[in-house]
Amino acid sequence: MQKMGLIFDMDGVILDSEIRYFGVHKKMFHQLGIPLDLVQYATFMGKTGDEMWQELIEQHRLPHQTDALLAQEHDLFQQHAKPEACGLKDGVQELMHSARKDGYRIAIASSSSLEKIERVIAFYGLTVDAYTSGFEVPRSKPDPAIFELTAKRMGLAPASCIVIEDAANGMMGAKKAGMEVIALLDDRMPAQTLRYADHQASTHAAIGEILRKR
Repeated sequence: MQKMGLIFDMDGVILDSEIRYFGVHKKMFHQLGIPLDLVQYATFMGKTGDEMWQELIEQHRLPHQTDALLAQEHDLFQQHAKPEACGLKDGVQELMHSARKDGYRIAIASSSSLEKIERVIAFYGLTVDAYTSGFEVPRSKPDPAIFELTAKRMGLAPASCIVIEDAANGMMGAKKAGMEVIALLDDRMPAQTLRYADHQASTHAAIGEILRKR
């Protein structure tokens, strides 16, 4: 099937934010006495924060409520990882522009809130045809619902969409939705399982080459 939709994850794919979130979480883990397991941390990427904290509370028997840790996390994100301060990943705007010229519809599917997605779109002047938050579906990534809803909002069949993801949870959800998957690698972050990726790239320029060779 001809591919007509290009769906971007936001954090770590559009916005260079995952490295800042990682720094915040390392600080919180240290304060809470949680050992930093990079393999486990990789499984949290792409999920909502409440899922991560609930798992850690149960695993380490922390005397904290999920809401309290989410509030602390939010405060630290406001100090160290505001969307406006993170900047965009190199080449993402150029990739969006060239893909649109080639006839792709452009969308964002992110586990972040709608408010944050809209802040990023407005602040960086991104042109997208649709966007979906993980808070709009019963379960976020790795469930496929967020990708299915995004395709529906673009007026496309899931099989006609390509997803760009940096997290294994997102790759899994996109593949479950029947979509082609491009993994965007970042050697600053814990390594991701790539078994759900159809392609791998380290830059947006390389993703552009993948699209041109299709």
